[in-house]
Amino acid sequence: MLRMAFPMKKYARMVALLCVVPAMLPASSHAQALVPSGKMFANAFLDVRAPLTGDWMIAKSSQAELAFARVGDAANESFIAQVSLFALPDFKGKDEFETLVKQGVLADSPTERFKPVSADFEYTEQRGYPCVKYVGVTEDMKAKTSTSATETVKLMLQFNSLYCQHPTVPGVGFMVGMSHRGDSVVEDLAKDAEAFIAGVQVAKRTAKSVVQTEVQTGMPTEAKVESPSQAQPEAKQQTQPEVQPAKQQDEVEEEVRG
Repeated sequence: MLRMAFPMKKYARMVALLCVVPAMLPASSHAQALVPSGKMFANAFLDVRAPLTGDWMIAKSSQAELAFARVGDAANESFIAQVSLFALPDFKGKDEFETLVKQGVLADSPTERFKPVSADFEYTEQRGYPCVKYVGVTEDMKAKTSTSATETVKLMLQFNSLYCQHPTVPGVGFMVGMSHRGDSVVEDLAKDAEAFIAGVQVAKRTAKSVVQTEVQTGMPTEAKVESPSQAQPEAKQQTQPEVQPAKQQDEVEEEVRG
């Protein structure tokens, strides 16, 4: 039975991951942490392809979430490519679904710290089921750095994400996207995010429709920054991720483990 945490906290976890990436990749262990380009991972809900370019490591792995991370070239710069499942409440029509996603994304952005720069939401059924594209930029006015527990700086947060209703499992949604944190926005994030998102597809053998949530259902958002010194255990590298590499077709016998 899949257990999914309160999805409103997904936004907070994504930015937390963006912040702790430099601390998670010391030079001595960097090579050992790399994930092969395009490596396939799968569970009973989704098939996930690792990013095709760049040096990525697994920053978070659970039955409801898989996150890849890498550092950028500049100080305090990091990238996250993330896939997460969430409990999706009932909605009526595309307008209500878009509103739910928008509310979820914006709800976890306290104005005393985060200043929205842009936020674009677009409903789409290009995949054959309801999804909402989100492209946004937010200024973190009190971003904590990887070198100090007290120092804060201003950094830009970029998000290119897709929120979807799972087409075969009632009450379940998923988010897939790529995000960036740094002194300025990067122009090629959209291209890299599009390639990563295209590599995440609904599993050929899907899970049972019964989903058990740990807390109240809500809409997902995408993650706020915490100090690397305060990094939560969930952001640590997992030696043996629970989302396993994809097997050959005749070996695949997926079940959602409790």
